[in-house]
This record gives sequence, structure tokens and C-alpha cells, in this order.
Amino acid sequence: QRAQIGWVDPADASYDQPGLLRDDYYPGDIGFDPLGIRPEDPEELDLMITRELQNGRLAMLAAAGFLAQEAVDGLGIVEHFQVGMIESADFGL
Repeated sequence: QRAQIGWVDPADASYDQPGLLRDDYYPGDIGFDPLGIRPEDPEELDLMITRELQNGRLAMLAAAGFLAQEAVDGLGIVEHFQVGMIESADFGL
């Protein structure tokens, strides 16, 4: 359904513009807002989208940190939490 919302029907687009987006389509906006939190103001919507992208990028950096930590010492994130809890108990923290 996303393709029907965002892109011009290939039969209606010229051959030299495959994947042409509709003029009224904003990338990522397919009208799904069950909680009604989408702002009406376009500037507010842009700000909300930017914040969401930044949060996603931060999450990807955190995941990369987990992978790097596991590559260095061979322990996964759960094992690190378990080791941390054991060390805290040993030192009375």
C-alpha cells in the first residue's frame, strides 16, 4: 500500500523517470497515526521527524558499541550486566 500512496503509477510516469514520487507525498508519511500525535503544523512535523531520525541514529551508535565491546572481550551485553552485578555484590556496591 505504501507504493500506491507514495509513487506515481508506472503506467502514468514517463520511461525516463522510474520511481517518480507523487507531488503531495512526504517521504515516510503514509497517513498512519493511530494515537493522533502528528502535528498539523509542517514546521512542527519536520522538527518531530528530525528528532526521530536523531534518536534512531543514536540507537544505531549504541548497537555498534555493543558489537564493538563484544568483539573486544567476547562477552555479550547480557553477560556484561551479569558480570557487573557480580562485581557490585563482591565489592558491596
